[in-house]
Amino acid sequence: MTTPPVCPACLSDLDPPNVWSDRWRCARHGDVEPFHEAHASREQVLRSLGRTSRVPVWLPSPMPVHWFVSGVGWAGDERTGAHAAALSVSGPSPVGGPAEMVLVAEAPRVGLGSRLAGLPLADPDRLEERPEAKVEAAGHPTALWPLAAPPDRAAFVGEALGVWLWCVLWPADAALILLEHLVIEDMRDDPRLVDHLLFGATGSHLSAP
Repeated sequence: MTTPPVCPACLSDLDPPNVWSDRWRCARHGDVEPFHEAHASREQVLRSLGRTSRVPVWLPSPMPVHWFVSGVGWAGDERTGAHAAALSVSGPSPVGGPAEMVLVAEAPRVGLGSRLAGLPLADPDRLEERPEAKVEAAGHPTALWPLAAPPDRAAFVGEALGVWLWCVLWPADAALILLEHLVIEDMRDDPRLVDHLLFGATGSHLSAP
């Protein structure tokens, strides 16, 4: 149903908890929250995240026209719950061609959003003076700051419900979808939101280096 746990920041294999430590450990990043991606039963996994996640599980509501869920991922384990939750959605770019967007809610120092954005540090280093985008998150206007991402993508970060909110889009010009008043809701508040989602082909970025 899910991939073996890997480092959320670099996708390396992890050493599991043992008699000396109850944490998963990456040789490069030390103690981490193990990252998983659902390979099957994505709807079931998403519903489970809505019940157990310690961070928001953001869903576009409504989903952009002709877009669908293409991936579900999270960082955490059964003991502590998810410290990061990621939803990948795919569909037509506003400028033509296919596009993919990943929304991540993440506690500090997890590193999942930063990996997707192509950044070297677990958390944003420095934000520009002014945000360039805005979404409505759980009923509140939420500013998003642009990040210096690789040229194949556009990445933004803000704060919502006390944790990081990352929005990463491929290709970069797909960021125009943020001009369309994107509304996202926390599935923990309304599990019925999943009933309105379409699930399609798997995206290519949640588990990409």
